[in-house]
Amino acid sequence: MFDKKRLEEKFAVLNTGIYECRSCGYKYDEAAGDPSYPVPPGLPFGKLPDDWRCPMCSAAKSFFDSKSVEIAGFTQNQQFCSGGNSLTSGQKAVLIYGSLFLFFGLFLSGYFLP
Repeated sequence: MFDKKRLEEKFAVLNTGIYECRSCGYKYDEAAGDPSYPVPPGLPFGKLPDDWRCPMCSAAKSFFDSKSVEIAGFTQNQQFCSGGNSLTSGQKAVLIYGSLFLFFGLFLSGYFLP
């Protein structure tokens, strides 16, 4: 038997607005647009014209992957912990190991006191 809560547990995914071409690596940024087409800044990738192609290799829109970021935690838990649940796994690692290094240095500096 499956618990209904288990089915609702989904990792939070944050869209960065950047889409990368799998063929050549060109990155379309929604904030910048594409001046060569011309695509105005702020136009979402899904609303690009159907005849828009990669400016580097002429690949279709279907060859682009979203460069979204997965937040380390479930979507339903993002409101807790005063913003700590909205950090990515890399940001959490930097925060944890950076704090450990800082306190290690602080405690070690006690040996240099007269």
